[in-house]
Amino acid sequence: MQFAINYSPQAEGLWRDGRIKVDLFKCPDWPDLVAEVSKIHKVYVHFSLIMWRGGMDTVDHRLLRRWLEATETAVINTHFALARSDLAAARRISADSVVDHAARVLAPLCERFGTENIVVENIPFPAGGWMEDPLEEVADPEVISEVVRRSGCGFLLDIAHAIRACEGTGRSDVKAYLNALPVHALRELHVVGLLPEPDEQGLRQDHFALTEDDWAMTEWSLERIRAGAWKKPAVMAFEYGGVGERFAWRSDAAVIAEQAPRLYELAKSV
Repeated sequence: MQFAINYSPQAEGLWRDGRIKVDLFKCPDWPDLVAEVSKIHKVYVHFSLIMWRGGMDTVDHRLLRRWLEATETAVINTHFALARSDLAAARRISADSVVDHAARVLAPLCERFGTENIVVENIPFPAGGWMEDPLEEVADPEVISEVVRRSGCGFLLDIAHAIRACEGTGRSDVKAYLNALPVHALRELHVVGLLPEPDEQGLRQDHFALTEDDWAMTEWSLERIRAGAWKKPAVMAFEYGGVGERFAWRSDAAVIAEQAPRLYELAKSV
């Protein structure tokens, strides 16, 4: 399994100094950044595609195709996020209506690029800064599994998002929740730390250093993959650090230097 890390100047510096090993730098879908990072290392693109409020209607298919061909990007990720307003035309909102809507939204992308090249990513719940008025059904593992089955797409598991979804929906057994997700279709795994304490909105934010609890859940997830209970993904990405104001205060080189090597070894243990 390949090990990736969010691209940041700090991660690049540590890699250049030989202090961390990285198979891939993970970049957001920013053309200039992808072009620059591609000059120094293998890179793959994590797309901002989201099913919420027509977020899939303005997809630049030519750019997606170019990145699939010119970088190490193997799959096009989509975020399974829907709001009540997305299903305003439905007579009633139910698990079936949510699955039907998601399948319709994914269909054009699947037809153009093939279902084998599309993955559905689970999101946190409540969604916080992601979106307004999210549907709780998007956090239901049965709904997520049915979207994957109906569409034929693969699954991108974000462990921190899953933990936040459990906390937001009152589920106490995170491991049971993870096992109920479509891990048989797992193509990519994201790991990162959660803040121990909730913020002013009552949410535990992610994209921070891993705590002891985060390490325990990550190691348990890798054990599930080794045991064959979950499909082996092609990539495990450490989603710590980044570029720009949003990540400037949480791209600590000391955190990356300490945690990336341990995660690299875990990825290679599968």
